Amino acid sequence: MASSSPPPSSTASRDDDDDDRRQDAMWERRTHARILVSDADAGCIIGKAGSDVHAMEARSGAHIKLSGRGRPLPGTDRRVVLVSGLFRTVMDAAELVLEKLFYLVIDAEATVVLVVPDACCGALIGKGGEVIKSLAEESNAGIMVSPHDICYGFHDRLVTITGHLDNQLQAVFLILSELLDDVRYSSSVASLSFPSSSVRYGGDGQDEHVERYHSRPDTPVRSPDYDSHVQGTLTMGVADEYVGAVIGYGGRTIQEIERVTGVQIKIVKGEFIPGTNEREVVISGTREAVDAAEAMIVQRVSDAAKGRRWQQGGGGGDRRPVKEVE
Repeated sequence: MASSSPPPSSTASRDDDDDDRRQDAMWERRTHARILVSDADAGCIIGKAGSDVHAMEARSGAHIKLSGRGRPLPGTDRRVVLVSGLFRTVMDAAELVLEKLFYLVIDAEATVVLVVPDACCGALIGKGGEVIKSLAEESNAGIMVSPHDICYGFHDRLVTITGHLDNQLQAVFLILSELLDDVRYSSSVASLSFPSSSVRYGGDGQDEHVERYHSRPDTPVRSPDYDSHVQGTLTMGVADEYVGAVIGYGGRTIQEIERVTGVQIKIVKGEFIPGTNEREVVISGTREAVDAAEAMIVQRVSDAAKGRRWQQGGGGGDRRPVKEVE
């Protein structure tokens, strides 16, 4: 009786097709990368009036943000470059950023440092370091994860990559691929760690891609020439799943924030901030009032996120969303 099994070549062809489809699907998924850079490197990445970073965004299709001058990742003296978007656009942008870093060094190699949530590093390292060793061997790059007992930023660890540019890019690709299915990695930016926000008080001269990181949502950092009575508008991002907590039943929460602080708050409907799942929340008023309203909103988001983690059995903890201000 003739066998009904397909010939080996046919099976191999179908397997290759399946691999191609999985690869194509992976490229279209959303992800992000946080890269540490020095102040000098950040200036070169931004360019005059933001010209270089604008060009990188246009070429890659990714969204690129940098923490502001003098606002390093807590525990380091370096600024953060946040690249977000579809996997393929993030990799294109990472290549452009890394090319810049390599151009700035005299020798043939530069060191790339990724910021990764501590909760994700166990799976990235693997039992006995098997996973990270495999990634290093496949990329032919040096990959080192900072110790578990030393956290940077907000429960983050540093992944240092050494080698030539092509090897480093391959290592970044493999690391991001490994993290793609880890919901803790995506949520570290999408809902908790980076609810994007940008303040636009006239005359500060900052590029729209430059943001300040605050170690505490309820203690805004102020510049020496800060004037609490100057009118301004702040645009912050709130993950769509937490907008309801900010609005409250029948709009009561947002109305109470407006009443207490004296600001006006508008939540943009029907569209997200590019490259995120966040809605724009626009706060208008004096700087002092805007700061107060922002702190109240961040606290509402933090409380809602904490409540959701308890409901999901993830425990409590004191992790708060990190806010960014331009």
